[in-house]
Order: sequence, then C-alpha cells, then structure tokens
Amino acid sequence: MIVLQGGDELTKKTLYIIDGFAHIFRSFYAIKHIDNNAVYGFTMFLKKLLETENPDYIVVAMDSKEPSFRSQLYKPYKANRQAPPEPLVRQIPLVQEAIAAFGIRAIEKPGYEADDIMGTLAREAVKHDVQAVLVTGDKDLLQLVKGDQIVYHDPNKGNLFLKEQDVPGFFGCKANQIVDLLSIWGDASDNIPGVPGVGEKGAKSLIEQYGDIETIYENLDQIKRKAYRAGFEKARDSIELMKTLVTIKTDLNLEFDLESMKRPQWNQPCLIEFFKKMGFKSLIEQTHVALSTIAKDYPLVNSESDLESWLNRIRQTGSVFFDLETSSLTPHDAQIAGISFALGAGDACYIPLRHKGTDQAWTDLAESKLKSLFEEPGILKCAHNLKYDYSVLTARGWNVSGPFDDSMLMSYLLEPRQNRHGLDYLAEHLLNYQTITFESVCGKGKDQIAFNELTAEQAVNYAAEDSDIGFQLWKRFQPQIEERHLSAVYRDIERDLIPVLAKMELNGVLIDTDYLKNLHDVLEDQIAVLQGEIYALAGEEFNIKSPKQLGVIMFEKCGLPALGKTAKTKSYSTKQEVLEKLAARGYELPALLLQYRSLTKLQSTYVDKLPGMVHPKTGRIHSNFNQILTETGRLSSDNPNLQNIPIRTSWGRKIREAFVARPGYVLLAADYSQIELRLLAHFSEDPTLVKGFLTGEDIHRRTASEIFDTELSEVTDDQRRMAKSINFGLIYGMGAFRLSQELGITRKMATSYMETYFSKMKKVPEFTDRLIAETRQSGEVRTLFGRVREIPEIQSRNKSLQARGERLAVNTLIQGTAAELIKLAMINLDRALTEMNSKAVILMQVHDELVLECPLEEADRVARCLVETMETVLSLSVPLSVDVGRGPNWKEAKA
Repeated sequence: MIVLQGGDELTKKTLYIIDGFAHIFRSFYAIKHIDNNAVYGFTMFLKKLLETENPDYIVVAMDSKEPSFRSQLYKPYKANRQAPPEPLVRQIPLVQEAIAAFGIRAIEKPGYEADDIMGTLAREAVKHDVQAVLVTGDKDLLQLVKGDQIVYHDPNKGNLFLKEQDVPGFFGCKANQIVDLLSIWGDASDNIPGVPGVGEKGAKSLIEQYGDIETIYENLDQIKRKAYRAGFEKARDSIELMKTLVTIKTDLNLEFDLESMKRPQWNQPCLIEFFKKMGFKSLIEQTHVALSTIAKDYPLVNSESDLESWLNRIRQTGSVFFDLETSSLTPHDAQIAGISFALGAGDACYIPLRHKGTDQAWTDLAESKLKSLFEEPGILKCAHNLKYDYSVLTARGWNVSGPFDDSMLMSYLLEPRQNRHGLDYLAEHLLNYQTITFESVCGKGKDQIAFNELTAEQAVNYAAEDSDIGFQLWKRFQPQIEERHLSAVYRDIERDLIPVLAKMELNGVLIDTDYLKNLHDVLEDQIAVLQGEIYALAGEEFNIKSPKQLGVIMFEKCGLPALGKTAKTKSYSTKQEVLEKLAARGYELPALLLQYRSLTKLQSTYVDKLPGMVHPKTGRIHSNFNQILTETGRLSSDNPNLQNIPIRTSWGRKIREAFVARPGYVLLAADYSQIELRLLAHFSEDPTLVKGFLTGEDIHRRTASEIFDTELSEVTDDQRRMAKSINFGLIYGMGAFRLSQELGITRKMATSYMETYFSKMKKVPEFTDRLIAETRQSGEVRTLFGRVREIPEIQSRNKSLQARGERLAVNTLIQGTAAELIKLAMINLDRALTEMNSKAVILMQVHDELVLECPLEEADRVARCLVETMETVLSLSVPLSVDVGRGPNWKEAKA
C-alpha cells in the first residue's frame, strides 16, 4: 500500500509509468567505479521499485531517437545540450535488454518524448479506473497530476509521492498552472527562453497574483515592475509557442493494453541469465536468495550430540550467523533464553538455554560449549546489530573473539539516507518476506508473556528465523559493499568499532547524584528569577511554555515585530530561531525567554533525569552510542544524549561537573583542536591555512590578519571572533545573511568580509566549487575513507534545495571525515590500552572529544598514549593537534 504525502493511501490498482532516460542518466552519473554503471543502477532501481512498491502494472517510457516535434516547431529547442558521453550511449541497448529481461514493456514513439508517452498513458489509465503513478524526477510532469488519480513519485526524494493537492506546497503553484508558469519562467535545460527579465521568483509571484498568462496580459498595465511589463510585451508573439513547448501531450495514438503491462515476476531465469552476462554477481546471489525457500520448521537443538554436530559444522565452515534471544534489552540485565545459528538460507537452528521446562544441567552444558565457540578466534561471527549481542555475552563473562560481521551496519552504509535497518523491515522490503511477530508468539498487552516463559518448542521457529533472515541479508549485502567500494570504511572503521562501543556502553560512567540534587535547587531558584523578570516585562503572568499565549504577549501586547506564523495553526511563531533573531536586535524579552528555555531544558533533560538513569547493579549510567543514525557517519548517543549537553555555557559546564571518576581514578578528556578546519586546509591545500597549521599559529588570528589586512600581533579579540565565525561558517555553508546575524553586523559588511576571505584564500572557494560540481554530477559525495552519502537535493531545480545540497556536500566531506578520524583513534586507542595492560577505559565520545577513566598512577602514561594515538591516526598535509586535560570530573578534565 502506497502512502501519499497527505497520509492517504493508493487503494486502486496502480500503473507505474517510468521515465526511462531520466533514471538511466541518474544511474550513470550517480554510480562510479563500476563497469556498465548505468545498466547496474537502472537494474537496481527497477528491482527495488518492484520489491518495495509492488505495482499492479508497470511500463517504461523512452525517448525516441528521431527529433521531437518540438525541435521542428522551435529549432533551438534542446540545442544547447551536449551529446551524451559515449560510455552512456553504449549502455542504452543493454538497459533496454535489462528492461526486457525483467519482462517489462518499454514504449517509444517517433517524434515524441517520454513525457508525452507518460502523459498519454496516465490519461488512459484514469479512463480504465487505474491510478497512474509517474515515476520521475522531472518536475515538469507535475502538470499531469490530477486528484489522486494521477500521482507524481520521485523515489530519490525520500520516496516522495504527490497528489494534486500537494503540488502547490511543493512547486509553488497549482498543477493546472504549471504550463503557464514554465512558459513565463522558461527552461534553461531545454533552451526555452520564457519571458525576458522574469525569472522563477517573478513568474511564481505573477501566477499567484493573476492565475494565468491570459489574465496577466489583461492586467499588464497594473504590473508595477517595468522590466516585467517590457518582457511580456516582447514575448507577446512567442508566448503561445512557449506554452506548446512546455505542454506535455496526452493524446498520442498509443496502444493501451493493461495485460501487456502487468507486473512481472522479476526473479525469472532469463533475468538471472542477464545478470550472469553482465557479471552482476551480487544480483545473481540476491535473486537466488529471493528464490530460496525459508524454512518454517527449524530444528531444535536440545541434545549434546545435536549441539556437537552444529558446532563441528560451524568450525568446518569458519563462519556463522547467530542471534540471541534475551529477557531484556539492557545487557547488564539480560538473561540469554537461547541462541540461534544459521549456516545457509533455510539452514538454521535454535539452542534453548532458559525456557519453560529447560533442564539446568542442559543449560550449563550448552553454555559451556557455546562459550568456547564464541571465544575461539578465527571463526567469523555475524549478527544483525552485533553490538547488542556482543554486549550481552561480554556482560556474562564471555571473552568473545573476532573476526565479526554485522548485516545492520552493512545496510546502513549502503543506504545511509534510510532510517530503518531493522531485521523485520529489511526482510519485508528486500526479501519480500513477512517475519514471525513477537506478539504472535508471546501474546499482546496484559496477556503477553516473556520469551523465556515459552517452551522451547514454542520458541524455535521465531528464534531460528532471525538468524535465517539475517544470514540471507548478510549474503545479499556482502558483494554490494564490495561493488560500492565501501569495504575499507566498513572493515577498517565501522566493523572494528563494534567491540569498542560495546565496552564503552558496558563501562558506563559514574555520576554524582548528590551534586545533581543541589544543582536542581540552584536551577529552580534561577528559573524562578527569570520567570519573574519575564512576567515583569510582559506586565502579567501567563503560561511561558504555551506558544500561543507567548505569541500574544510578545507580538500583540509588547509590540515586538512578528517574524512569521506557524504553518499548521497560523499562530505567531515563537520558535528558537525567531527568539534568537529578536534577541540579536536587542529586545530583552526574547533574550530572557532563550535563557528560560535553556535552563528548563537542562533541568528536565539532565539534572532531574540523570539520577534515574543510574543502573542499580553498577551504580553508573550507560549511554547507548548509535552507529547507524547519522548520514555523515558521526556517532550519536541516547539515554542520555551526551552530544546535546551545552559546551560553551556555564550551566552546560555545571552538568559536566556531575560526571565523575570513581575513587582512585581520574577522568582524562582529549579533543581534537580545530579538526574540521585542519581537514579544510588538507582538502583545499590553501597555503595560508596550511602554513598557519604547520607553524602552529592561532588560525583564527591568522585569518583575521588576512581579512582585516593587519599585522598578526595587532589583531584584536573582536577581529579574531569574526574570523572564527567565518572559518567555521564556511564548513557549514553559512551565507552573508546568517553571518551578519551571528556577528551583529550589516549584511553588506558580512558580504564584504566573505569576499575578502575568498580573495585572500582563493584555494578554499576553488575547492568547495570543485566539490559541489563533482557532487552535482554524481549525486553523491565520498569521505576520505570512502563513505558514500547521496545528495539528490543538489540536482534539484528548486534553488533552496540546491543550496541545501551544496552545503551538505561540503559538510559531509569535512564532518564525515572528522568522524572517521576519531573512530579510528578509538579503535587504535582500545588496542593500545590492551597492549599496555592498562586499567584505563574509554567512557564517552562526544563530538571531537574522548573521555577516559584512568587509575591515578597511570594518568601520565595514558595521557601520553592518548595524545600520540589521536595525533598519529592519519597523516595529513597539516598536523593533527590534541588537547588533553585531567580532573576528578568531566568539567575539570575538559578545562
């Protein structure tokens, strides 16, 4: 069932009409380092569409080799386009062969474009009471969208589906106004000039005001802008031609035979033969896996002879996929109910350990033999979310040895934009398989029982299925990781980081609960003071936490300038960004409100919550470090979220003071100094930045010296602060407007500073421009270690989306590489501490900082090891620099 943007579902039968060449071109430019990349990418696209969308009917619309009728009407039409590169042209017949191998019908018509075929097929589908889904990234086709009968679908925009009512919010005008809008705006990619002097913004404004071209001409003398009036006068004789060129035809003479467009069974033998011909090994493997029968009655291993048989098979194979069934998601509390193994698709078993009726003698015997297996080096242990299983086994005293593999991590690296990598979701969307639900086995609600309360016979199929499905996903992902050139980042960073993170989570960190109780009281007093000051400025008491009441107070009673309203309720916006803008203008009330919100959030999120997170067994809090949530590769954490503790505010530092070392130990805090700027220097090779880091200068003072044309020794603190904002602003794509707000200067002055920066450090804009151009062509960016992030926004015709894509390209390379550096440092540090036989342990990783707990007597040598490990993790064109501190708590260690 397809869910549209507004939440409605496609309930009729669906005809998916694919814009063939749009997806062929995207595959060619998006996938690198693979022979026949357009064929491979298009094949993967078709396969994924069939698996995830499950259309009733499907067809591919192709452009004709013959010139379009539009070229005959207007010779310059698309004349500006360069011929497609030869490697792409060579692959087009192979793509057509792939379409045929899938059993999908392809349609082209001499003299017409794929858009016209799509328009005609969509209209015919509606006549046959079939919903048409236009699968394309070309927004021109939005003109065809009609009710929920003809729907626009861009699978590269977060699986975007739009019906007619969604078009204005997405494109800026109604679907039936798009032809007129494009006629005015023009289309540079198709060499359609439009109305001279009227661009995208002007065209949208005029259409919004007048509705259509005819009404604009009727009211031409009412248009205020002289350039617009002149442009329309000049285009009076050509505007109808422009409309013809941008209008998609819906009345071609085509055979509309639904039977010939029925969804095929994609895993048929001829498709496998095509994959063999093309050398697409991973697709061959995936197709065989999809064809394999998943067992429903798995063997229950509850005798010593059966267990020995499985253990011998595992040792002979040299690898095993496994999954634990436990009593808790918290490793320190989890009892192992049983372990399942898989050695092939459908070849899985379950070993019960703690179930209703399980004999204790069997549990002891089985656990002993299993512990030996898991402690055996050389056997590849694979799991889905290995960190959890590793943590549970380690908490029980098992010294689990590698090597390891994790199918969930593989899924994340292959699809970082996707936020769902769970076993059940992947089974459904990649294997077309519905897994057994926990509720179907253990019941629901108040009648639900714990998994270990089941008998082993009741548990076996649910448990063994997890390893079976996990094994099939693992086998599916292995060749894809190789083909996408992700092996290095997976093998050397993400996979090796698993045991490091698991140990960090098990270690946990000690907090001073008495200190937090006292801090609560201090915060309460400060919040009460702020509350009183806010009421005094407002002239009355009100609910400060109510956006509606706050909006009335600020913008109606106090007369502050309103900076927008919420889209949903149309009430005044009082979000953080609005308050910051008003505070920057010198208004006292929003400044107090920002302080109030900050303190109440700190109180509720940390001061009051942290004591309740202390584990009763360990007396410590155990944060969860997430490896698969961010597209840049940065780690995040929850329970608690360590990354969100403010660093620069005094109250944030007071929160850090609650994180303490145990008696006889000290906390060491080490963080990379200006790591992202150092990476910018490395990638851009800018001589000023490189020289500054090589000579150990204060890089912000050096930048200020260049911008303000003053001697290094004469740079003021204020100039340094401005230079620092510019330096970091570049990494995060900050424009002149944002910079002016941050520095409290005019936009003109901010623009001048940035222009000076770029003129003095020419290599920086050259690097960012080059990176943006490469990302625009490929649709993706790779970090230094090869992590891939798709950025479809950069190829959008929407200017704001395009700008966002450009910011993401630079940010991903810099921030993603920084994340990989600190991950490598964590891996190397963990090994170094083991080799030193040190009792020091890594507790936390926050942004560019590592926090360790170390015996007092080891502090000096561990600090030296920490600095050396972090600074030598990788050789760049500029040195890495690490600041390290120590103290009884995190605040003092950081200082």
